[in-house]
Amino acid sequence: MHISPNDKKHYRFIELDNKLPVLLIQDETAPRSSAALSVNVGHFDDPEHRPGLAHFLEHMLFLGTEKYPKIGEFHSFINQQGGSNNAWTGTENTTFFFEISHNAFEEGLDRFGQFFYASLFNEEAVDKERKAVDSEYKLKLKDDVRRIYQVHKETVNQAHPFSKFSVGSIDTLADAEGSSIRDEMLAFYQQHYSADLMTAVVLGNRPLCELELLATQSFGSIPNQNLGHKVVDVPYVTDKEQGCWINIEPLKEVRKLSLAFHLPNQDRFYKTKPLNYLGHLLGYEGDGSLMIHLKKLGYINSLTAGGGVSGSNFREFTLAYNLTEKGLDKTDEIITLTFQYIELIKQQGLDEWRYNEKKAVLESAFQFQEKTKPLDLVSHLVMNLQRYQAEDVIYADYMMEGYHENQIVDLLNLLTPEQMRVTLVAQGLEYDHKDKWYHTPYSVRPLSQEQITTWNTKELHPDLLLPEKNPYICYNLEPQSLSKVTEFPTLIEDLPGFRLWHKQEDEFHVPKGMVYIAIDSPHSISDPRKIVKTRLCVEMLMDALSEETYQAEIAGMGYNLYCHQGGVTLTLSGFSQKQSLLLDVILKRFTTREFSAERFEFIKTQLIRHWSNASKERPISQLFNALSGILQPNNPPYPVLLEALESIESDDLPNFVQAMFSELHVEMFVYGDWSKQQALDLGDSLKNALRMQNQTYEESFRPLIMLGNSGTFQRELFCDHSDSALLIYYQSPSEDPRSFALYTLANHLMSASFFHEIRTKQQLGYMVGTGNLPLNKHPGLILYVQSPMAPPAILLDSIDEFLNAFYMVLLELNESQWQSSKQGLIDQISDPDTNLRGRAQRFWACIGNKDHNFDHKERVTDDLKSLTRTEMLRFVVGILKPRTANRLIMHSQGTEHQQYDRLDVGLEIDSIDEFQLRSKDVNLG
Repeated sequence: MHISPNDKKHYRFIELDNKLPVLLIQDETAPRSSAALSVNVGHFDDPEHRPGLAHFLEHMLFLGTEKYPKIGEFHSFINQQGGSNNAWTGTENTTFFFEISHNAFEEGLDRFGQFFYASLFNEEAVDKERKAVDSEYKLKLKDDVRRIYQVHKETVNQAHPFSKFSVGSIDTLADAEGSSIRDEMLAFYQQHYSADLMTAVVLGNRPLCELELLATQSFGSIPNQNLGHKVVDVPYVTDKEQGCWINIEPLKEVRKLSLAFHLPNQDRFYKTKPLNYLGHLLGYEGDGSLMIHLKKLGYINSLTAGGGVSGSNFREFTLAYNLTEKGLDKTDEIITLTFQYIELIKQQGLDEWRYNEKKAVLESAFQFQEKTKPLDLVSHLVMNLQRYQAEDVIYADYMMEGYHENQIVDLLNLLTPEQMRVTLVAQGLEYDHKDKWYHTPYSVRPLSQEQITTWNTKELHPDLLLPEKNPYICYNLEPQSLSKVTEFPTLIEDLPGFRLWHKQEDEFHVPKGMVYIAIDSPHSISDPRKIVKTRLCVEMLMDALSEETYQAEIAGMGYNLYCHQGGVTLTLSGFSQKQSLLLDVILKRFTTREFSAERFEFIKTQLIRHWSNASKERPISQLFNALSGILQPNNPPYPVLLEALESIESDDLPNFVQAMFSELHVEMFVYGDWSKQQALDLGDSLKNALRMQNQTYEESFRPLIMLGNSGTFQRELFCDHSDSALLIYYQSPSEDPRSFALYTLANHLMSASFFHEIRTKQQLGYMVGTGNLPLNKHPGLILYVQSPMAPPAILLDSIDEFLNAFYMVLLELNESQWQSSKQGLIDQISDPDTNLRGRAQRFWACIGNKDHNFDHKERVTDDLKSLTRTEMLRFVVGILKPRTANRLIMHSQGTEHQQYDRLDVGLEIDSIDEFQLRSKDVNLG
């Protein structure tokens, strides 16, 4: 098995007696043990009369087995032991995975293994979980991604299993005359869940021989039905479904053109990756590229190449364009230019050096591969086991064994108008169908002979060019030698208005680095209009940089510029050897302050559309956005941003930027494969670019509105959605480690119980949960639900009933369970950093939070260890109990629940400005 030189884990591949392949991974440094199992069964296998059965079965497997019959017990056990679990159902696979503390892994794996041969399908659970699946279906009724996907299903070959409705609903899963859904599900389970269709990955800190024993005990009893020969032999599309044009009407204001080409499945080419070669050239974003040319014409905002659905007997290769208003009328021309670029590749783009560039980037990524979280690793490798030879499971994603021009030519010959499906998603087109499940308007027509003739071109366009050699690719990468390494970042430059932190990384041994630059300017965030101007400037800079920096991103470097409550932050990541070149390019553009009026109009229109579309997001997302807007004045909600944006013109920006640059405070952190001198040099480049001389400005003030001791506040949002939604937020008045310990442990203790009560038992909604929500260093706790079943008033009653009774859950825990729950959370918080990026983010958060001892996490865990059950009971009864709570309730009444009474509790927030400025017993945070 080919593994990275940086990979210190031990691997063993085995096949159990029942023919189930298992990859064992011994990782002595893993924070938790983890396992995943994937079965080659998905919605393709649903009976014709039972859409969604495979998905429903996935839900049911969590709800009781012969050895562990109690509903919800698996989730509670995993949660209590500091772990997590999930599953997903795809077209041809259903995959389950969990992680848990090492000492509970044996029992966790035993519980997990029972899913696959001893599930109970409890009658009560069947009825309730059917409603959960229906809620999941209804949740996406207004989700454009799901709606477009369903039209896709309805317009391919209807004899192919991809065309089936995959989610399921209360109707498709209802009992039929003479046949119950439970009986059919049990038959499906016994027929399809066969060991020879499964793969598993087991990861722990134990020796491989012990892991092998655990895997054998847990998975060895799964029956083998000898189904390994299963194939899909129906074509995904026939001639009838190709060479066509599909119009789809979205709910949001989006304009998207996609060209999908039908190819054979590409898994057999994983060692050479010819499709990656084509995707790289067609998706190129540098000078002369198809994307830049279309962007300069004003037709598109972005282009992506290489996506598309796939299955065991097909692969779609898709080019997707986000169109401008102008581009909506130029779709034929866009397609013409695309085929001219394809012809350019055919004539001039077949070069081994291009292949070797891509190979060098992937080899570097593999050679200096960093650890991923156990749960992410097992859930990824379990799918690789389904697709690749066992010896290549780890290396397969990085392999590029050699340049085979004939493989690329074969693919190019399939990129023809006759084999293309054009999809145009936009409002106001002509439609004559509605899909069965999401009622999405669409139409299908064949491409005209004139279009096909035009697009079958041999003509090249003079402005379209192939990529030059990439100057950023590093072929000989090695980490620098270490010098005077410190445990934590050190402040190496402390000037008025400028602070530079540095730490050379000494554990992960990779030639990578992270650079963080927080640029605070009080001028940039003093009112909503200035906040919007800052966002416009950021979007325009990112837009202007894309062409110049694309080659650096291809070579394994990345950057991001984003707004925060004090100004903007620039981050750089990836291989450090040529990062200083990238920073110079960014800073040069950053300080040029050129604002193209044409690009300004494009970006302003884009932001208007994006912020307007936010009103069509699912209700719970809108509540979260409104919550932060109410509590963080420097982070206004979308409606406020929209109002401010309307009147801003490009002429407003130069003076605004001048004023912003005149009062800056910069905090910089250079971490990774950088010496102290290199960090100082980067700092000098930054100061020179920003012309920082003797500036004495402080950081921007980041206010947080405190709820104080005023009881319950509530605010209603009006969302055009059939579901209702409710969110309850509790805010800590203090920001000390003890408060973090209390709020975090409360969330940890109640999350599984809340999910079981509100979703599994009461079936109030699919989106149900609790979470930590720290804002501006203040801990916070949230409980939320989005419901197709009940209005906010009923949702609040159910949640308050849960909160009133929660102290009983705590009282019922025995001492061992109490200590185990605490230890599970302590283990989560104490997780060691698995890679350079993760550690950099943690250090940067400490710098931002003024935790200059870098020990906040340790202080929280110390407080957790000493927290008594009495203190937690006092917290639950005194702080969370609804009758006495200081909290903020956000809610939205769904269109299906208008006949119910509105929620009437606490103090209503009519005016956000008045609420933020009210006199209260606590100062602003």
